[in-house]
Amino acid sequence: MTNTYRRLRTEMEPFLKGMNRKLKSSRYLSPNQIETFGLEVQSELNVYKEDEQLHGFFVIIDFIYEQAQQDGKWSSLERRLNPFFDTVTHYVYTASFSKSKKLKARFAKMLGTYVVQSMRDNDAPYARLFSAYMKTFSADQIDKLDHYFIGQDMHNASRSFCIAISYFYLYIGKESQAMVLLKQASPVLASEAEAHIALLTQRERYEQVLRWFDTFFPNKSDKLGTLQEYYDQSTSLHDSSSIQYETWDRWLKAPSFKRFKTLMSHYSTKQKELVLDYLLPHLEERLFNEANKLVYIQILLEKEDFERIQRYFLLNEANPLELHEQKQLLLQRLAEARPELSLPVYHQFIIRLAEKRSRKYYVEAAEYVDKLAFIYRRLNEPHRYNQFKQILLKRYQSYRAFIEELKRRESNINMDS
Repeated sequence: MTNTYRRLRTEMEPFLKGMNRKLKSSRYLSPNQIETFGLEVQSELNVYKEDEQLHGFFVIIDFIYEQAQQDGKWSSLERRLNPFFDTVTHYVYTASFSKSKKLKARFAKMLGTYVVQSMRDNDAPYARLFSAYMKTFSADQIDKLDHYFIGQDMHNASRSFCIAISYFYLYIGKESQAMVLLKQASPVLASEAEAHIALLTQRERYEQVLRWFDTFFPNKSDKLGTLQEYYDQSTSLHDSSSIQYETWDRWLKAPSFKRFKTLMSHYSTKQKELVLDYLLPHLEERLFNEANKLVYIQILLEKEDFERIQRYFLLNEANPLELHEQKQLLLQRLAEARPELSLPVYHQFIIRLAEKRSRKYYVEAAEYVDKLAFIYRRLNEPHRYNQFKQILLKRYQSYRAFIEELKRRESNINMDS
């Protein structure tokens, strides 16, 4: 609990107590009443600075929830308070948090923190609010939350936490972790798994949908309710020769391109796409191994996933001087097929080589400058090459040997031809 939080809790106490009385004063609150209360909260927070509004929001949610629990009345108030929490969050997020990149990032971080801190409390509203707003978070915020959750012990987490965070994992593509966490909430109701199943269906992960049904609803004679449509759709669209993911899990322990080709030869085009969607993220986690890198780039070369090829070079090849023949071939293919995507790779390689401060590396860097000139010529953008070249000469003007090597080659590069 921060000093700001404590101060705001004290300053806002009259408002908090008044709002708490209003929420408890009637057996039923109409949607209009709840909206009115939401606007009152927004008005109360508007007198504070942006960052204080964020803390104040959590002060209000905390106070109202804690009072209901302390009075032993949560079960009777839940159907009133959860819509109130939803409305307050909607008004404050829409009017304030979503309009400030900094505040939006802070909201994501703080909400994630509250979710973890209350993970053993099944009634706490934070997991449900997290599920409602996580799709509005940026990729960077999602990535940070993922790293934050990795360090948490979730073994004794509540059902509401497991359901919410398993959906988060599914949303970011961590299907195995999503299933493991949802198992902790078993038995799962159809309504609790509907968002998960809907997301898998939306992504055309029909094989996975059927696996989830086998795991969480093994007795198909039971009424599946709203899930029945998803089950029927996945069954009808799933290819008759199902993908054996266990086989690919074993393959991942010792990747081999030859075996990859053999296994893939039996699949339809759709199945091949499903396998690659499953394999590549797992293989990317294993790129610390050179043998795995070579298998990965052979797959990329065959698949011609040029965005992934660019990302591979930018993130995984620190020393351009030691590029394996297959990697050189991959980079060449990228430059030929998608020259615009290859530019950041060549820029990065040139900088990395120049920074080595050795003639051997200067020569290689100059070679990449020559290749870069050719790519810019193909793109008919000589001015961009000239801009980069001038920046390079200025940045490394004290690297005499490198500058000499670049100037020695200038006569061979005619950007006007």
